[in-house]
Amino acid sequence: MNRVSRQVGAFAGGALLVIGSLMTWISVDLGFRAFSSTGTESTEGKLTLAAGLVLVILGLLTLRGIATGRVVNYIAAATAAFGAVVLLLEYFDVRERIAEADGTGVTAAVGAGVWIAALGAVVALGATAWAAVAESRAR
Repeated sequence: MNRVSRQVGAFAGGALLVIGSLMTWISVDLGFRAFSSTGTESTEGKLTLAAGLVLVILGLLTLRGIATGRVVNYIAAATAAFGAVVLLLEYFDVRERIAEADGTGVTAAVGAGVWIAALGAVVALGATAWAAVAESRAR
């Protein structure tokens, strides 16, 4: 993977984190009424949104050649890891809420936003980790 591919990966992963954070994370159907909650309605969703925005900005800055170097790669990798960990914790929280609803006649499901944000976190984490490793090997 060359330098531009890694930067595009970080940018794309960040963009997916942002998009996923704005989408539905959990939907609940009570039978007579349905509810849904987006990622940004929770603190965790706001954190993944912020991580995604940082990755998008860093990706744009590195693609333009404005920000380069080892520190930028490490910041991007740490941001991607942070977003992935927060998302993972929120996923387990959503699954726990769904499990609590089982057997009560309530139907609940993990929303598409969680999966899109998770894909973004994996892409960003892979690209930024590869960039950090490549940068350290180059020196």
